[in-house]
Amino acid sequence: MRQALATGVMERLGIRQPPGMEADDRVDSDIAPGSIAADYESLITECFHLLGLTPDLVRVSVRPVGVNPAGLDIYAAFIKVQRWAPCVIDMLARMPYIEKKVGKGIRQSCMLRYSAFAGLWFRTPPHIENEPATVH
Repeated sequence: MRQALATGVMERLGIRQPPGMEADDRVDSDIAPGSIAADYESLITECFHLLGLTPDLVRVSVRPVGVNPAGLDIYAAFIKVQRWAPCVIDMLARMPYIEKKVGKGIRQSCMLRYSAFAGLWFRTPPHIENEPATVH
């Protein structure tokens, strides 16, 4: 399922998987792929917290979705709405602003030297309490 999701995200972004890239054992770095995803996740969670979105409202998970032509891993953030609240609905209405703030935070960090970021992807669970009839 993850592979299908990653392939779908990469196709939507117009990114092609390079054929047979091999890892270079000579590269020495303290940054591990797992720590990059965790760094993205903490940065995005912090941005959401500043906007009033707590972990009980939205859950952030970041995972690799492919490799760009330069050989850097591409990460995407998947935001899952846990509970509908007025601030969550406001967040969805201000999505371009929030994506701009998250993008600015990522650009100010050093993570883009070691990876690429595909953006925020939102989803809601199939059964959620207090789901609004419409979101304007």
